[in-house]
Amino acid sequence: MVKRWNKRILFSLTGYVIAGVIISHLVLTPLLYQTILNTYKHNTDEQFISHIREVTGLLGDVLTTNHQQQDYEGIVDVLNSAVLGGKILYIDVITSDGNIISPSDSMSITPESFTEDQMVNQHGDDIYYLAIPLHFTDTSGNPGRLRVGFDESAVTEEYLSLKQTTIYILITYFAAVILLMSAITHYIHKPLRILQNRSKEIAGGDTDIPLQLASKISDIQFLANDLETMRNALVSLAERMHDKATHDDLTGLPNRYLYTDHLEMAIALASRENRSFAVLLLDLNRFKEINDTLGHGIGDDVLKITAGRMQSGMRDSDTLARIGGDEFCIILNGVGQILAETIANKIIRLIEPIMDIKGHALKISASVGISIFPDDGDNSEILMQRADVAMYNAKHNNLHVASYHNDMDSDNIEKLMMANDLKSNISLGYFEGLFQPKIDLKTGHACGCELLLRWQHPQLGMILPDKFIPLAERENVIGELTRWVIGHYLIQLVPIIKKHHDFHLSINISPVDLIDSKLLSAINEIIEKSGFPADKLYVEVTENAIMKNPARSASVLNEFNDSGIQIAIDDFGTGYSSLAYLQKFPITELKIDKSFITYLTENSNNFPIVNATITMAHDLGITVVAEGVESKEVLDLLAQIGCDQAQGYYFSKPIDIQQLSSWLDQHAENSLLQE
Repeated sequence: MVKRWNKRILFSLTGYVIAGVIISHLVLTPLLYQTILNTYKHNTDEQFISHIREVTGLLGDVLTTNHQQQDYEGIVDVLNSAVLGGKILYIDVITSDGNIISPSDSMSITPESFTEDQMVNQHGDDIYYLAIPLHFTDTSGNPGRLRVGFDESAVTEEYLSLKQTTIYILITYFAAVILLMSAITHYIHKPLRILQNRSKEIAGGDTDIPLQLASKISDIQFLANDLETMRNALVSLAERMHDKATHDDLTGLPNRYLYTDHLEMAIALASRENRSFAVLLLDLNRFKEINDTLGHGIGDDVLKITAGRMQSGMRDSDTLARIGGDEFCIILNGVGQILAETIANKIIRLIEPIMDIKGHALKISASVGISIFPDDGDNSEILMQRADVAMYNAKHNNLHVASYHNDMDSDNIEKLMMANDLKSNISLGYFEGLFQPKIDLKTGHACGCELLLRWQHPQLGMILPDKFIPLAERENVIGELTRWVIGHYLIQLVPIIKKHHDFHLSINISPVDLIDSKLLSAINEIIEKSGFPADKLYVEVTENAIMKNPARSASVLNEFNDSGIQIAIDDFGTGYSSLAYLQKFPITELKIDKSFITYLTENSNNFPIVNATITMAHDLGITVVAEGVESKEVLDLLAQIGCDQAQGYYFSKPIDIQQLSSWLDQHAENSLLQE
């Protein structure tokens, strides 16, 4: 702990500043110290030398005067007086003739051993020796010399004292600077430490507390302001991210995550207060057709308008959420079944008025399923599941609103299982194509077959198309299923087509497929890869499917026809169109529904309809196929009135592709024998 604290201090701003001050002073202080001492010594030495030269000069003048007056005793007195002052440790006079005059107390130095100093303490003897010439008047004319030795110990001691004092001063200065810098850096470091700790808290997610820091240091204040700006930005970003995570981007409504949270809260509150509430699951009808036909931009506008209309009918205490593509959920607090159904019908009335979107007048409706807490379930999963069961029941029975009841479960558990398994079972290969041959009634030869799809569910067994096709349309997987069927079986039919040149394959496509703008390009790609002849592929669409949107259907079917693919109308007679209207479509083949064929006789009510249909179709150049032929009598009657082709159990039940190949070979052999 202590080691970590020391490391923290050492590598902090205070540590770096103090280290910088110490290093810089360790470099600069000796230089400063040496400069001060050198300057002082130079100045004091100059003053000392200048002073003693002045004193020596004055002594010289006095001595010269006395010598001129032949006053040798006066000279000695002057020398004695000079020594008595204590500043001169040695003095003598050397006359021009070599005699030495010195005071009695003076040191004795021979002329040869006298060495004149150039600087203080030059020889380490605390005496500064100086000699000047004395110009005596005598017969030789040679000057004499005054030799003086001054006491320089005071200067040396003063210099040593200054050195010691300077050291004390610099040490005190050094300590004061370190203390001052420590105080300053601590003053700076304290708000920085606060900013550091706060930034860690913000990084850890604590963004709620504002940063309240005021500093007189502008840089720190700017940093604090920037950190507070960052905190505010993070708060704003967190709010936006939370809103994005809990709300639908398109409509702004709560999403599935937030809706589930509200539902759990509603359950807890209703349980505590012993009251009920309703869960409404709403699914828009025919919304996929709008998306596929007019584009997702129009579909998005429909969803936004629908959400706005529903919100206008909501109470503040209720919750409206978008939980999927075109699915909305509503929590109605404090209501039972009767009031929930009333509100659901009101919401549908709000939705239904025509929407004018980018020049398109669109009318949309919805199916609503209702479950009630606690009668229909006491947890969110069961309530949502039973609202979904009720909604599916409403959609399946063409109702606007349906409330859950127990009788729905027996039927809908199977439907829910089918809905859950549908998509995965396509890729896992649980769907199987069976083929029912078609016979040319003029030649007796097999001229084609219809592919009939079956679902071999691993738990539920065989499921027929009338059950799983509407489910596939509702779950938006019909396109994937259609592409799988065509891609899987076209290549398997290629050998049969090559062997039986007049043979063709008919495949049913859903009304939802009819508005799939990408289906044709997918089929063309499959045809190109498989080598299947395009003109040998018939797509069968029901009369009712093309009459839902005739203009759109005509456009799509013309595109198919332009690609070489043949168009057949399936289940003709069950709708309300006429052959005169159907001539607007590029139809190659018309299949009369089996309900008109199975029990056909000349005396039956269906006979005039079938006969007229065949006649009018031939007038339009359309081939007629009779479905559901189960007896030779019906077959003979159809041949008599000019029907072109027939299919049904009389010839063969639906068989797999291996059986189809064998059946075609056997049928061809029998036809040759009959000929």
